[in-house]
Amino acid sequence: MADPEKKKIKVKVTREIFEHGYLGSIALNQLAQAKREQDGHRFRWIVPSMAFSVFRIEALCNIYGRQLFPHWDHFESTTFIGKITMISEFLGLTVDFSKEPWQTLNKMKTFRNALAHAKPQRVSKEHVVDEGYFERLLPVPESNKTILSHSSIEAAEAFEEVATELDMLWMHNARALKKEVDTIGGIKYEVVE
Repeated sequence: MADPEKKKIKVKVTREIFEHGYLGSIALNQLAQAKREQDGHRFRWIVPSMAFSVFRIEALCNIYGRQLFPHWDHFESTTFIGKITMISEFLGLTVDFSKEPWQTLNKMKTFRNALAHAKPQRVSKEHVVDEGYFERLLPVPESNKTILSHSSIEAAEAFEEVATELDMLWMHNARALKKEVDTIGGIKYEVVE
């Protein structure tokens, strides 16, 4: 209980709230659900798992970017790959999209864009068949640019693993370069006059 005899002071409590952990947890949960689901219904869990892994990377970009670059606000509209490349190179990592984890990060970009900008697609395929062939037996054309064409259990697993790997790479390299990056959300107390 407060002592009425003591002088009162005003204390400001500040903390950063980071949500990348929640996003990663959602991705893992959705992936676990997908693995228990029957074929034909897995997409309901796979797509969110993959999306939340991408969201986790975007959150990490904002955490690291804001703390490493004084004018990060000017870079927030930079592309997904642009942010990853900028932060990675600043932290001394060699970005090579012919190797992992960069290949999967590029797939994450493609998936993210397909998901965020889902547009109707007209696809067709011509077949040569005997006259009188019943057209409805011909295979329906597919597209390799749809959300589902990028979605699989394996892709969701790779997305989650690469999100974790990038987090660890950035954390390790930031420490090695003696760059302080708070990814937990430290609390600060300051007496306000």
